Amino acid sequence: MTAQLQRVMVAELPPMQLLSNADDRLNLARACAQVRAPWLPAYIARAVAEEETGEKARGELVEALFSSQARLTDTFALLAQAFSTLRPSTESPGDTVGRRLARTLTAVRPVLLESELEAGDGLGRALESFVAAPLSEVGRPQEEKVQVELAREALLTIHDLVRTRISVSADPEMYGLAAYCRRLCGGHVWPPSLRKPLDRLVTDVCEAIVLLGRQDQCHQELVDQLAVLCDYPERARAVSREIAAKHPELPEHVRDWLERGRRRVVKAASDAAVEAAASSADESIGLALQAARQLRQAGDALRAPLHATLEIYEPNLAPAATELMDRVRVLAVQLEQAAQMRGLGLHGAVGEEIEMSAKYFNAVRTSHRTVMKVVQPAVVRVRSDGSPGDVVTKGLVE
Repeated sequence: MTAQLQRVMVAELPPMQLLSNADDRLNLARACAQVRAPWLPAYIARAVAEEETGEKARGELVEALFSSQARLTDTFALLAQAFSTLRPSTESPGDTVGRRLARTLTAVRPVLLESELEAGDGLGRALESFVAAPLSEVGRPQEEKVQVELAREALLTIHDLVRTRISVSADPEMYGLAAYCRRLCGGHVWPPSLRKPLDRLVTDVCEAIVLLGRQDQCHQELVDQLAVLCDYPERARAVSREIAAKHPELPEHVRDWLERGRRRVVKAASDAAVEAAASSADESIGLALQAARQLRQAGDALRAPLHATLEIYEPNLAPAATELMDRVRVLAVQLEQAAQMRGLGLHGAVGEEIEMSAKYFNAVRTSHRTVMKVVQPAVVRVRSDGSPGDVVTKGLVE
């Protein structure tokens, strides 16, 4: 049968609409689905555009058109070209074309879910052109019912596309048709009957934002689509903040962008500025190092007698006291490591007699002695040979 059809359908057939019976058009559509010919895709697209009431024939034609193409962009381009030639002789051509577009999208959606055609480049633009180009030729629908019906099918088609073609889900152009549908419905608030498909698209956009955010990307054009899909800008901003709140795993700069609605401009600090900021903490690190050493010395001195006393009088407290002493030792070691990373050290020890140097020490009382007792060690930068270098905080001697 297919071979016979192939031999018969060598040249382009007369327009399908010459067949007045819908069943006859359905049979011809089934025949077209079995044949491959250069003229056939454009013929099928034109038949889809001209089909008025035969929904079964329209569905068969849509399936045949999709099976004849390699990319979705090519399919929608053929449909856009065919629909743009329509000039219905009705009182309201815009309403007529709008209804046919809506019915065609209704037939397209289940085919999209089953088809394995790749998206192709510029799928969002091709889809928008399919709906907008024909209406630009004959005028927009004037009947509200037609506007809402076309907008619903268009929004659901976008949803089906981004759900089945993940590669286009994060492309802002994929949602361009939604902006056209909003203008089609008046440009202000969306009709309440479109809330369900709009909520689906809001979810799609949110998931795309999260997907890019996990890759450390902030796509402002994608977030702008929320303002199109929501009735008011305040609602769009609230949705954006909800994304940040529900996804703490996102990088902080991405969450900040979602919460604030804009990117925070961060200027890279110079090495000198970074070092100056770090140096401001060196004095505190040095003083903490001194306190940690004193605490460690006191703990070492108390460990043995305290453990022996508790074993006799409060044996239940002995493990806790030992753990406390161990934590003190660990804290002291960690502070020493932090000081080493900054190249800090202590010059002198409390009670040690040391040669007086005005570079490192201040005297508690005026004295002419050259050797004095350390009251508070000096915080210094340690040189590569281990000797004290520049002073960070002077110590005290007496």
